Amino acid sequence: LERIPLNNQVNSSTVIVEGKVIAKTSYWDTRHFNIYTVNRVEVYKVFKGAYVEEINVITPGGTIGTDAEVVTPSLQLDIEDKGVFMLFEDNMLLDAPHALAQKFKPYSGPQGYYKYNVIDNLVINPFLVEEGIANFYQSVIQLTGIDPIEVRPFAFNRTANRFQEDNQAIAIVTFSPTTVTAGTKTILTINGTDFGTTPQNVGFRNSDDGGSSYVFALASQILTWTDTQITVEVPSKAGTGTIAIINSAGDTILASSSSSLAVDYAQLNATYDAGSGDYAYQTQHINDDGSGGYVWQMFTDFDSNTAAKESFIRAFDSWRCETAINWTIGATTTTDAVASDGVNVIRFDNGSELPDGVLGRCTSRYSGCIVGGTDLQWYVSELDINFNDTTNWQYGPTLANGAQIDFETVAVHELGHGHQLAHVINSSAIMNYSLGFGVNKRVLSSNDIACAGDIQSRSNSFTPCGQPSMVDFDCSTLSINESNLAEAISVYPNPATNELFIKKLNNSIALDRIEIYSVTGKMVYSEIVEESVLEQKLDLRTFSKGVYFLSISSGINNTVKKIVIN
Repeated sequence: LERIPLNNQVNSSTVIVEGKVIAKTSYWDTRHFNIYTVNRVEVYKVFKGAYVEEINVITPGGTIGTDAEVVTPSLQLDIEDKGVFMLFEDNMLLDAPHALAQKFKPYSGPQGYYKYNVIDNLVINPFLVEEGIANFYQSVIQLTGIDPIEVRPFAFNRTANRFQEDNQAIAIVTFSPTTVTAGTKTILTINGTDFGTTPQNVGFRNSDDGGSSYVFALASQILTWTDTQITVEVPSKAGTGTIAIINSAGDTILASSSSSLAVDYAQLNATYDAGSGDYAYQTQHINDDGSGGYVWQMFTDFDSNTAAKESFIRAFDSWRCETAINWTIGATTTTDAVASDGVNVIRFDNGSELPDGVLGRCTSRYSGCIVGGTDLQWYVSELDINFNDTTNWQYGPTLANGAQIDFETVAVHELGHGHQLAHVINSSAIMNYSLGFGVNKRVLSSNDIACAGDIQSRSNSFTPCGQPSMVDFDCSTLSINESNLAEAISVYPNPATNELFIKKLNNSIALDRIEIYSVTGKMVYSEIVEESVLEQKLDLRTFSKGVYFLSISSGINNTVKKIVIN
């Protein structure tokens, strides 16, 4: 995501309302291209637009029977969510049983919703945390120039510690394990006092906003609840941070942990409601193409952009060679749409197709089946990736500077979603919820690889709905110019003082160029490498102490390593 300022949102929205989500229903569009969710919102205030008591906010993705779609990043709302919506008219035709009135979509996608954390009296979107809901009212009013229309009362000025003063014995004493993974059926045990015997909410820090709000475990994920102990599955959107027991209304903390739960990685889940509430299910890959996995196809204009294509392939090969995901790139396609059409397309958007501020987006489509009358199994049936065509991209191998967005970083991130990785709260991680100008994160971490490995293990072990299991990709089948260059060279010592050595571990590799960049993205060193050289020595005596990025090129392939100069 790229930040869109509040004044841009106010000016670009035709309707701005404060409200609460009271119902959700998913529909296909009339062309059966994509699934959308209609979120019915009860309106409290109208900051811009005409008086209205209820509106429908349309968000991408949802579940219809045993078809599901998850779009990342996108706005995903839960019933009882409260906040301010920046909206404009939505003309999407949905296959609903009756016409939907007052139908809008959020301007700038997930940034177009300012969620209330009523517990802490905060207003939150992916790039803003403002203390005081009343203060946020004034920020919006200053930009609209008019007072809001009061539709129904909304009392946000609760006394934060009112419940706790009357219930001093309620406490979280311990929890275990202290390090978990999310969306993986991992069970957290919370020990304490006076929890009561009626289940309330278990809150985790929300990985989609950096932990500024809470995400609740589904009722079906709360396995046991006694006066002194709770066992709960860690939900997909849980991120590193404190955990809390929150009342059933979702507006008062009953107890909060004194220490943080560490979430190393998270996986996407498919959600299904059979009539008794939502259940979360793990997903996996299959042998979709008959050759072990999935075939992706580049739309013709993406394929013709050589720099974008090469950058994408580098990101693609990182996942294939590090995690054995069986993806291949097939012939180009003339399919220029993100749709449920059997084509796993890689493309740029057309015009304003992607919401403002969205750099790239991955759509995961799932098919499911009921097994044994009760259990559901879900597998990835199709993947599509869409990139913003107007972004100031740095395609590499040079690193992005402070005025550029690194394309390979965004591609690695979106392919991570395609691999079924979800967001984490870790600003240095590839799967962190936001990416900005001058951020270069092209190398998978051990947590990325572990998460993908867990998914891959399911994918090549199980046969969901009778589908054939995925076969691990063999990275050795790539030509040397496409292989993982990082494994074919050695850089030492690191940290370094006066000199640094770059040694080829495979004599068939021909290195082209070595470049060094500062943390601000400025190139401070560049050298063409002679093909016959097996070990290159770099003189570092003129460099200042600090962190640098070493970029090594071989043909169209490139690897970036972080080095420290003492």
